[in-house]
Amino acid sequence: MKQRITDIQPHSQLHSHHQLYLNQEPATVIHTSLVKKFGLRIGLEIEAQVIEKIVAADAEMKAKNYALRLLREEIYSKTQMTRQLEGQGYGENTVKTIITELIQSGHIRDKQFAEKWIQKRLRTNPRGKTLLRQELIDKGVDRETAEKAIAEVKMEDEEMLALQIAQKQARHYKNLPIQTARRRLHGYLARRGYESDVILRIIQELF
Repeated sequence: MKQRITDIQPHSQLHSHHQLYLNQEPATVIHTSLVKKFGLRIGLEIEAQVIEKIVAADAEMKAKNYALRLLREEIYSKTQMTRQLEGQGYGENTVKTIITELIQSGHIRDKQFAEKWIQKRLRTNPRGKTLLRQELIDKGVDRETAEKAIAEVKMEDEEMLALQIAQKQARHYKNLPIQTARRRLHGYLARRGYESDVILRIIQELF
């Protein structure tokens, strides 16, 4: 059933938005650009399907603007951004559309996200490759992308950071029997995601 546009007024609180009136009743608030895009004018009769398209287009615009604001502050993986948009109440179709646009425009790149996450971790809170890989997967990065990013971590850099951590932790074990100290340090480094061969080399160096 068609409805007639009886008025289009600038919104009193939302800048760049207009209030649409259908059959003398306030209907929906949309971005001003959509008035021109859909050729809306007073007296125009529009189908319910067209109204749905207008509302969907407005939701997509709001969702994209929200996503871009987040991306100005930090980098997001595809899964993280999907969760953010869903958390704001945007529908499945809107979220899929915006995520696709952000990937195509290069705003979301899981490979770049993985690389920056690893750099941040190694700089502020070092982890071994095993734990870094799992953290990336938990953040929605697919296993193949995570593996490629992890593979770029230089072995000497990982061992240097692991050694620094081990040296600090080993101070707590100085009064323990050497085998007990080795066992505890091995467990400590393993929990931080370091692989056995790295751990064994460090233990041999310290003890």
